[in-house]
Amino acid sequence: MQTTVNKYGEIEVVGNEVQYSIPLAYADFDNLDDLETAYKQKGISLSPFKNYLFAHDLTLVTNRLVFTYDLQDMKSFYYLRQMYFEDQIYYFRSFIDLAKNNSNTPILWDKNNIFVDLTDGTIKALVFEFDGHRLYNIPPTLDGLKEVILLSLTSLFRVLGKPRLVDFIDQRDKVIRFAEQVLRASSIQEVERVLEETVVNVEREEEIRREYEEKLKGMKYLERRKEIHKNKAAGKFVAATSTEFAERSKRGLRSQNDVVQTISKKENQEEKQGFFSSKYFYLGSAGIAAVILIVNIFTPSDPDVKASPTEQVQEQKTEGKLSLSSEQVQEQKTEERLSLSSEQVADIYRKSIAGENKEALIILEQVGYENLVATEQKHMIQLYEKEGLYEKVLQLDPNQAESVVSKLIESKQTDKLKGLQSQFKELPPVNYEVAYMTSKYDTVIGLAGDIDLTDSVLADRRRNQLLVAYLWSGLNQEATKLAGEDTVMKERIIRFGESNQRIKELTNKISAAQNKNDDKQVIELKQKIENIKANLNRI
Repeated sequence: MQTTVNKYGEIEVVGNEVQYSIPLAYADFDNLDDLETAYKQKGISLSPFKNYLFAHDLTLVTNRLVFTYDLQDMKSFYYLRQMYFEDQIYYFRSFIDLAKNNSNTPILWDKNNIFVDLTDGTIKALVFEFDGHRLYNIPPTLDGLKEVILLSLTSLFRVLGKPRLVDFIDQRDKVIRFAEQVLRASSIQEVERVLEETVVNVEREEEIRREYEEKLKGMKYLERRKEIHKNKAAGKFVAATSTEFAERSKRGLRSQNDVVQTISKKENQEEKQGFFSSKYFYLGSAGIAAVILIVNIFTPSDPDVKASPTEQVQEQKTEGKLSLSSEQVQEQKTEERLSLSSEQVADIYRKSIAGENKEALIILEQVGYENLVATEQKHMIQLYEKEGLYEKVLQLDPNQAESVVSKLIESKQTDKLKGLQSQFKELPPVNYEVAYMTSKYDTVIGLAGDIDLTDSVLADRRRNQLLVAYLWSGLNQEATKLAGEDTVMKERIIRFGESNQRIKELTNKISAAQNKNDDKQVIELKQKIENIKANLNRI
């Protein structure tokens, strides 16, 4: 079936391939070779990204240009609607990546242009926007992002306003709350924040569920049944055992009520079929109880009779507890007190989602970073980052230095970066950046072996900084070796030599102006030199 997209184009799925075609008149090319060259260049520029599908064949059929894409191991957009919300949110990260790069590579925010890649768990969009072939009627990126997320969660075919409750496939509170927050978001970054907080919340719930399942596994049948019904009555989280969870997942039971009903139903069946529900069990139990009662009545108590071995062991344990020192007792009390309850966890995530980061941090700080599980520690660091408390982040986890430096550079908070350097002198990423900003090129060169110059987000920036440090230090051979086959860095070396020669000429002019006592010219010449140096150091 053919579907119209991009105003004049059509998409048709044929087996494991999808074909996008458009009249040649709407492409700014005279021949197919030029078009293929432009498309290949677009493909090369997007090779680092994993969320795009490139055509493996370009052909000309009568007067239409046809792009053919391979869809092996991929599903249509509607496959997202078959997933649980807990699985969908990880695919939504691909939507965020596409939106962030939309200024460089616009895509059609159309359900027919989006596919689910099951091999790597990502969303992919068809690419047919490049120089000479443009997209028509492109909506604002934020609107397109919101629409594809809401289409994934509802049974709608287009989003014209706020969806109704009945439109949602999964009508749980967490899904509705997530959708409302996405609708209210005023930027792509805010949608990303809402998504990541939801992911953390879901992962925490899953962790609690696993812990509860492990606890149930160690219980006997009656104890397990009592524990489940106790939590059900209290309105707390109720989880199934691993076998029961697999069964409920298979049947599509996701809510807590479904879990409780499934477990209760299964246990009722066990009661009807098992030995405990038979008349022989009740008759035997009554007989044993009568015998025990008679023995207790007619057997005199003897205080001198020694306790049983089990009771002796219990007494020894009690005496051992009483003999603990006051310091040990205090340590035990501290260990018991420093733990995060499920109510506190829920409160923390509620506050985080509502933007009350400081209030959430107060709860986490009271417990202490070292007493939190890994997921909560990560959440605590993320909250500190959102509040700009980078010194707290580095105190808790020095391995976050790369991320902190990157964020401060991106937001141009150089003063804060210098302040961190005075507190964390042992962190090479911080020292390296500050050394370059303060023109301490010897320090830059000395720290080059302690930082990542290849795989880091800041790798290109750092290599260029090291190149400048080599050049200002007169280490031209080292600079040439560092540049290698990089044409941009080679051009930088040539430009540096030319600019350096220009600085020498201006310096000579300054000497001549000083001999003439021409202070105005001296100031102008010095300003020119500073401008040249600033341009040379700009990364």
